[in-house]
Amino acid sequence: MSKGNNMPLLLGAGAFGLLVLAAAASPSARRVAKETAESAGKAAKKLEEKVEELITDWIPTLLRKTSEHEGNYWSVQANLDGNGVSYGILQWTQKSGSLGRLLRQMAAADPLAFSRFFGASWARLLDVTGRASLEAVDGVALWAEPWVSRFAAAGRWPAFQQVQARVAAESEYMAGAVEIAGVLGVSTERAMTLYYNRTVHQGAAGALGPAKRLVAWYAEGPRRRPAVPNDVVAQYAWTCASKFRRTSAPARRNYNDDGNIWWSPVPTEWSELGLGAYRVRRVSVAGVWHAVTGPPSKPWSLYDLITKRSSDILTDITLRDVPVDLAATRRAA
Repeated sequence: MSKGNNMPLLLGAGAFGLLVLAAAASPSARRVAKETAESAGKAAKKLEEKVEELITDWIPTLLRKTSEHEGNYWSVQANLDGNGVSYGILQWTQKSGSLGRLLRQMAAADPLAFSRFFGASWARLLDVTGRASLEAVDGVALWAEPWVSRFAAAGRWPAFQQVQARVAAESEYMAGAVEIAGVLGVSTERAMTLYYNRTVHQGAAGALGPAKRLVAWYAEGPRRRPAVPNDVVAQYAWTCASKFRRTSAPARRNYNDDGNIWWSPVPTEWSELGLGAYRVRRVSVAGVWHAVTGPPSKPWSLYDLITKRSSDILTDITLRDVPVDLAATRRAA
C-alpha cells in the first residue's frame, strides 16, 4: 500500500464539516475546529503508517503478493461461489465465519467509525456475520447495495486496514505457512509467500498435507531431495496442484463419503475450494482429468488455478531467496 493514497472519505467529510461549521462560529470556535481537523488528519496519517509499520520486513511483501490474487483492503466479491460476501485482502467469507471475526475486530478497533460506515444496523451486521449466516440485513443481502458500498468505504479507513493486516499476519494461514516451512526446511521470502498463498487458498490442513507427503517421499530415497531450496519449493507447489489432476479415469462416478473432494485420500484436507455452491466436477482435459468448479457459464480448473498462482510466485524476480526471520510472525502480535 502506498502512503498518502486513498485518504479516507469519512475523515475528509468529517474534517471538512468541522471547518464549514467553524466558518459561521466565533474566532475561538473556528480555531478549535481547525485544530481538531488538523489533529484528526494527523491521527489518520499515523494509523495509515502503522499498517506498514505493524509488521516488518518480509511479511508486508507476503501479504501484498497474496492480495494480488485475493483483493485490496476494499475489495468486495458478491457471492460468486455460494459463500456469501467476501471482503478484503484475504477475501474473508461470510459463510465460513471468517468475515464475522474480522468485522468484530474492526468494530473493536474503532467503534465510532464502524457505526458510521455500516449505519444503524451495524450490530445486526455483527450478529449475522458472527453466526456465519447468509441472512439478509435490513432485508438486503450483504452482497447487494447499500452493503457493498459500505464495505468498500470501510476498507479505505486506515484503522480498518490496520486490522486487516494484523488479522492476516496473525491468522491460521500464517501459522500454517510457518509449520510448512518447518516441515520442508525452507523459509525464504519466496517460499513463505508460496506457503501462505497455499494455506489461504487450500486451507491450513489442505496445504500442510502435501508438505508432509513430499517429505515422506524424500525419506524413501536419500537422493530424492533436491539440493537447491527453490527446487524443494517447486516440488511442493506441484504436489499441492497434483491432487486436482488425474492421469487415469476416476474409478467411481460418485463423490467420496467424506465430501466432494474426490481426488484427495485425506478427509481432513478440506478447504473452501470444495465447499461452495458449486460442486467439484471431473472434466477430461487432453487425456487427463482436472477438478473443475464454478458456475456452468464460467467454470475453472483448480489445477490450472493453483499452477498459475504458484508459477507467478516461483518466477517473481522481486522475491528474495534468502531465509527470513520467522520470529517476526510472533512479533506481529
